[in-house]
Formats: sequence, structure tokens, C-alpha cells
Amino acid sequence: MIPDPDTPQRSTGRPTRRSMWLMRPQRVRSWLVLLVMAVAVPLVLFSVFLLIRNIDAQAQQTEQLVLDRTRLLAEDVEREVSRQIAAAEVLSTSESLTTDDLAAFHRQAVGVRDRLGTNVVLRDPQGRQLVNSRVPWGTELPDGTVLEADQRVIDTGRPQITGLFIGDVSRTPLLAVIAPVIRDGRIRYLLNVTIPQERLQAIVSPERIPTGWRAGVIDQDGVVIARSHLSEQLVGKRLPTSLWSGMQDIPDGIHRAVNLEGVEAIQAYSRSRSFGWVVATSVPTALVASPARHALLLFTGGGLLLLLTGIGAAILLGRRLTRSVSQLAGAAEALGAGYPVPPPDGGVAEMEAVGRAIRNAADLIRRREAALAESEARHRAIVQTAVDAMLVIDEAGTIESFNPAAERIFGYEAGDAVGRNIRILMPEPYHSAHDGYLQAYRSTGEKKIIGIGREVEGRHKDGSIFPIELAVTEWTAGERRYFTGIVRNITERRRAEDALRASKAEADRANVAKSKFLAAASHDLRQPVQAMMLFQSALAERLDGHPAAPLLDSMGLAMDGLRMLLDSLLDVSKLDAGLIVPQLQDLAIGPIIEQLGAEYHPQAKAKGLRLRVVPCTLTVRSDPALLMRILRNLVENALRYTERGGLLIGCRRRGDRLRIEVMDSGIGIPSNQHEEIFEEFYQVGNQERDRSKGLGLGLAVVRRLARLLGHTVHLRSRTGAGSAFCVDVPLITRNATRSEPVEARLVTGDGRGMILVIDDEPLIRHGLQAMLEGWGYRVLTAGSIEDAVRHVESGEWPSAILADYRLRDGKTGLDAIRAVCERLRTPVPATIITGDTAPERLAEARAGGHTLLHKPIAAHELRNAVVEMMPAAD
Repeated sequence: MIPDPDTPQRSTGRPTRRSMWLMRPQRVRSWLVLLVMAVAVPLVLFSVFLLIRNIDAQAQQTEQLVLDRTRLLAEDVEREVSRQIAAAEVLSTSESLTTDDLAAFHRQAVGVRDRLGTNVVLRDPQGRQLVNSRVPWGTELPDGTVLEADQRVIDTGRPQITGLFIGDVSRTPLLAVIAPVIRDGRIRYLLNVTIPQERLQAIVSPERIPTGWRAGVIDQDGVVIARSHLSEQLVGKRLPTSLWSGMQDIPDGIHRAVNLEGVEAIQAYSRSRSFGWVVATSVPTALVASPARHALLLFTGGGLLLLLTGIGAAILLGRRLTRSVSQLAGAAEALGAGYPVPPPDGGVAEMEAVGRAIRNAADLIRRREAALAESEARHRAIVQTAVDAMLVIDEAGTIESFNPAAERIFGYEAGDAVGRNIRILMPEPYHSAHDGYLQAYRSTGEKKIIGIGREVEGRHKDGSIFPIELAVTEWTAGERRYFTGIVRNITERRRAEDALRASKAEADRANVAKSKFLAAASHDLRQPVQAMMLFQSALAERLDGHPAAPLLDSMGLAMDGLRMLLDSLLDVSKLDAGLIVPQLQDLAIGPIIEQLGAEYHPQAKAKGLRLRVVPCTLTVRSDPALLMRILRNLVENALRYTERGGLLIGCRRRGDRLRIEVMDSGIGIPSNQHEEIFEEFYQVGNQERDRSKGLGLGLAVVRRLARLLGHTVHLRSRTGAGSAFCVDVPLITRNATRSEPVEARLVTGDGRGMILVIDDEPLIRHGLQAMLEGWGYRVLTAGSIEDAVRHVESGEWPSAILADYRLRDGKTGLDAIRAVCERLRTPVPATIITGDTAPERLAEARAGGHTLLHKPIAAHELRNAVVEMMPAAD
């Protein structure tokens, strides 16, 4: 059959139905549906993919978090154990153990027990207990248990950590550090310092780890010694082999296993390299995976629901958009034809905005041109009236703008500077490096000045160089790049800074000169005063009952006054030198103020004054000796300036601090002198410098000591109505029991032994010899090191040495003591006597390990020092 030529034939190249549908114009509604699907479907799928990746990343992050937390807990455990090891090593060096003074060591062990919250046990190498700080000294102790770690200590001679064992006295599970006490090359004792199990329990307590986590501490044998949960059931038990074997080879790691409670969990562990303990943390797998699983399901379901909602909304909104687009097309045709544009009537805000934009385009252009002109005028006014120089350069460094302030600072007219390179304003090395910097910035983008203010130097037109502060910012206009620099001349500021530094240097030099003057003057004054005091004391003993004895007593009072002045200068020198180091401790304030009342009650009664002390049972944090010195100075100051009425010593609580107050009914202090009275040698109402009212150094020492301790001193006073000096001290929350003041002990000696006196001043030597022989001692005197050595070589061996610090030919008393001891081949107790208050001399004498006395020395002080040296010589 021949086909009809008029009949259409099927062609294999005809477009498919899908391609024809895509080429055919579609309605807005269809395109919106396609748009929603094209955007939403990939977004949902990609979000699901990211969520899954995030879940995996969170799982890895959780594992790392568990391992990091485990390492932190391990560090806390190692820190706690290391502290006990350090305490054991320090105790093992106790001098009491060298002399086998176990009673003294028991007192020292009790102090360590109270301070560290531990227990100290001293045993012999066979395990028998000798000292136990848990029981009073003298209590019968059990024979003790020989621990496995004892042999390791004996074999290695180093501290070892025990496993859990039952204490012989407490009968509770304990852990301990065992340290050897080595004397004469052998182990004399074994020293146990217990590691409180409750501290390890506190480190892994549930409060320190997230909810649902488990943590524990395992010793080197795989025994649980602390656990955050079920500690009563699991502490003391050995880990299963399946868990313990995975923790023995690698210092730390993480794996999945069944924990001690039978729950599948992530297990992390960290082993101490010092003593082999392991800290392990487990997190149930369900606790980690459950939130991620819920989030995945919620996100997937929510994404599908939002996709369907978006398709439905697209269909509804497409109808509305079709009508609005049609109206907008009509408006555009009217605008093109020059007809008035009808207002849109479709209810679509965007289409209405386009219609309004077409109508308002011309007005908007006119308004923008006016605003641009106004902005340019404002910018020009700011630049022209700015105090700082403002310059604009292009990428090549050519000056494009130069304001009047720049003309004033650099000396160039704007017409001379614009168009030239910015290097004309730069001295070397900035002048040569600037173009290279711009080129490097264009190629690398590395900023050295842009966005960073810095101080550099500028060059004036006349060639002078001056300091400037430069700030640079970058901006672009089209495709061109510009840089704006703001420059400030800081010449006057530099001058002010230089003047300030010069003033500070001058003040420092004056302070150093003052200290040197005080040290030299104190030394030169102490020498003759010391000689007079020695001869006065020797005469007083020989002329007891003689008619001239009252004159000697008056001379002694005058010497005491001069000695008090020199001692006060020494206190100030010590504080300025920083040689006084506070020993802070918790102390009861009640006994301190009660002791003050007892000490100064006789003086107050002698002046007809009342002295009242208000009891206090609180505990503070301070140095007892330095705090007592502060309060004594305040009480003595109050007694000097109070003629009637009385004194009151008491305490008030002020938040976390305790305010100790010394109040009097004395003459008072004017308000304009509240700061001056704390300066050296300043006194109120003592223009005639009456020595009975002090020297004006007491309150200066008070302020220095308070600053050293971190305390605060306050003053309340009114002329004619008395004063109140207050010291604020850190308060400890617990109360203290009242205790009686400690009475002072008088040191006496029997006068036996030979003393070598070394001093290059004949008067000092004779005075010391007279005083010491009056006390019954035999005395050798030497004016130099050679004289002292000759005494030793002649067979006269001293029991103690009194040496002046400064000898002739640049030698010192320390050199003389060393020479005598080297010749005797044995140490001799020695005391250094010096009139030098320089901080360097004080530090050097203290470093020598000898007793230090400062001239002038009172007779009782010298006698106490000699008596204390004699037992050491024996």
C-alpha cells in the first residue's frame, strides 16, 4: 500500500512529551511548585546527610570528651598522691629522726596530720609501729602489718604506694605512701603517710562528672579503690580480667565494653606513669546515642512535612501572583507608552512596591543627588576643621588629599603636596621601605600598618624629624583602591613622658640614697653606743649598791632611748629590704588580745588609765608575730597620747573580715593629719620631741607590716575625743577556744665555757670582755682573723664565738668564723654582731646560718644569745 503524501508520518526525531512540556510556557503556580521541590528536596537530603555526619562527629567528640575528662581526673588523683609523697619525703628528712627523738617527731607528725588531713605512722624495717599520729604519744601500738610495698621500699630505697589494706589502729581500709628514712647509708625507719580514701572518692564523686557517667580509681593490681557510684559494693574488688587486661599495656585509651554494672558503655582510662594507678570513666552507649537518634527521626519527619506544606502553599500563592504579574505587565506597557501608570490592584506588596518605584523613580533620583551634595559638604567640613592631619593616597602612594591640619603639621601647602609621593613626609628608614611595602601588600595582602595604630616618625618640610601617631584605613571607589591616614603630632606627649620617666628615676635615686644614708649612719652610731652600753652594764654589776649606782641607772635609761631609735630604724630598713617574709596561719585572736591586755595593764594602771579587753573567740588568717607587733605599736601609741580615761581593745565582724580595734580617749588627731601620722618621724603634739612619746616610727612600721600581710589599717579620730585604730584581718569561719597567754621565759646560764670575741674596735672588745667575765665566762679577744687563728693554734679552743661583722682590710666576721672552724676542723656556735642595717648585710649574715644581733645590744639580749650557744657547743 502506498502511503498518502498528505498523511503525517511519525518521525523518530520528534521531541518527547516531557521536553515539549518544559518548552511550553507554564503558569507561575507550576514554576513555584517546581521551585519549592528543587530547593527543598536537595536541602532536606543534604541536611539529613549533614545530620548523620554530625551524629558521627558528636560520637567521636563525646569519646574524646570522655577521654579528656578521664585524663583530668587522673591528673587530680596524681596531684593528690604526689602531695602525700612530698609530705612523706619532707618528713623523712626530719632532724628528730636523725637524733631518734621520737616524741619530737610525734609532735611534728601531728602537725602534718592536722594540716594535710592524713595520718603519719613510723615503723621499723620489721613493720613494728613506733609512732602513730592518730593516737597520743606513749599509747601502746600494735606490732603492725608487713605490707607488700615494704619490701619494694627496702629494695629500691624510694617511696612506694601501697594497695588497699586494713589499718592496725583505725581498722578501716587505707592507702598509704611508704618512704624510707635513710641514715648513715641504711634504712632506719619506714615512714607511712596515709592517702585519705575519701579524698580519692571526692575526686570521682558524681558531682564532678556529668549525669549518668561513672568514674573510678583502680590501683596497680586492678583493685577498685574509689568509685563514683556503688562505692560500698565495688571498692576493694578486683576488676574482671576482660576489663583490666585492656588497660595494662597502653597509658590511656578508649574502647567499648560492659562496665561493672553490666551496662554496654564507652570506657576511657588513663594510667599514672608515676605509680601505676588507673582512672577509668564509663558512659552508657544508650546515653550517647539516644539524643542523636531522636534528632534524626524528628528532623527527617519535620523536613517531609515542611516539603508538603511548601508545595501546597506554592499552589495557593501562585494564583495570587498570576493576577499581580498581569497587572504589573499592564503598568509597564503604560509606562512605555507614556500613559499614566494605574495603581496596582492585586494585593501583592512586592508588585505594588514595583509600581510605586516606577512612579517615584524620578523623585528619588533628585533627592539622592541633593543628599549626596550635602554629605560631600559635611565630609569636607570635617576634614578641613579636623585637629589631626588627614591624608588620602592611591595604590601608588600618590597624595590625593591634604587637609589644613596636615599643612600645619608637615609644613607643606596642599597644592605642593597633592600629586607627590607620600614618601616626602617620611624620614629614613620609612622613606625607602614605603614603596616596597605597598608592592608587597598588593601581591600578598599582608597588613603591617592598615587597621593598626602605631607610633612612627614624620618629616617636616624643613627636614626636622618629629614623632607621630599614625592610623591607616583602606577603602575602594569603583575598581580603584585608596588609603586614608590620620596623623597626630605627639611631640608634647613624648616630652611629658620623658619628663615623667626622669622624675621617677630621680625619685628612685633619692630613695636609694636615703637607704644608704640610714644604713651608714646607723652603723656609725651603733659602734660608740654599743661600747657605752657594755661598759655601763659591766659597771652596774660591779657598783651594785654604790652611791654612783643611780647615775649609772640614768645612763642606762639614756642608752635604752638611743637603742630604741636605732632599732626602729632597723625595722624600717628590714621592711624596705623585703627581708621579712610573713608566715600566714590560722590563729585564734582571743589569746592575742588577752595577752596584750595583760602586758600593758601595769603601764595603764601606772598612768591612772583603764585598760579593757573584750573577749573574742573567732579565728583569723595572719602571721602571729607580725600581727602582735602591729597591735603592740597601736597600744603603745594609745598609751603615750592618753592622759585620762582609758583604752579598749576589741573585735568586730565585717563580712569575711575581722576588724581589730584599739580605741583610746586621748588627744585625738586632726582630720588633715590622718595620712601624715603614718610617715616616718611624724608626731602629733610633740614638737619638743619628747622621747617618752615615742620616736614617730611606730605607725610607719604598722602601715608597712599591714601592707606586707595584706591587711588594711583604718583610722577614726576627732580632736579632743580620742582615736580608734582598726586592722582588718581575713576571718576564718570556725570559732576558736579561749586560751591563756603564754608567759615569757627567762634564759639563764651557769657561766661556764670559753668565748672568743673578735672585733677590730678595742673599746668594743674590752667592753664585751668585761661583761662576759662578770658573768663567769673565760674570754679570748682578737682584733683580726690572724689573732683569732693564733689563739686556736696555741691550743685555746673556744666554746662559742662573738664576732663583729666589719673587720679591717675588707674582711668580715663571717670570714673569721670560717677560718677558726677550718683550723679546728669542727663547727663552733657563733653569733654575728653588726651595726650595719643595710639590706645586703642583713641578707648575707642570715645566709651564713649564724645568729644575728644588731648594735647596740642590751645586756640581757647578749646574755640570752651566749646561753643559747653553749648547749650547742656542748
